[in-house]
Amino acid sequence: MEGDVMVGAVNWPALLAIGGALLGGIFALLKWFAGRLLADIEARLIRIDDLESRFERLMAELPLHYQRREDFVREMQQADSRYQRIVESVIEAMREEVALHRRRIEDLEKQRETDVMRYQRRDDAIREYTSLNAKIDRVYEVLVELKHDR
Repeated sequence: MEGDVMVGAVNWPALLAIGGALLGGIFALLKWFAGRLLADIEARLIRIDDLESRFERLMAELPLHYQRREDFVREMQQADSRYQRIVESVIEAMREEVALHRRRIEDLEKQRETDVMRYQRRDDAIREYTSLNAKIDRVYEVLVELKHDR
């Protein structure tokens, strides 16, 4: 009976050892997967924290780099109204300047007319004086001739 195999007898300690080894291997494998999963989750959390900080920084800097359409339209309207006020004030100043120059031109034309009349009177006086001198010269010549003829 020594060589007979026992069919009904189970070697429980060997089965428990094999089962324990398999169970330990499964737990070790699960622990390794859990460790990798935790490492992956931590890496993703770090990345999410980095993205959150970048997002917060972007939200803080956004007003410096971005302008809403309504703000742009309002600022352009304000700039346009300032431009229009400047143009209107320049036009008004130019109108005043033109009016001043027109008055000056009118005054100069009046002065020119007065000067022309004065110069015409002067020219008339010079002509009369020249004519009178010519007559006096002629009378003097006639007198000199008469004196020579006598």
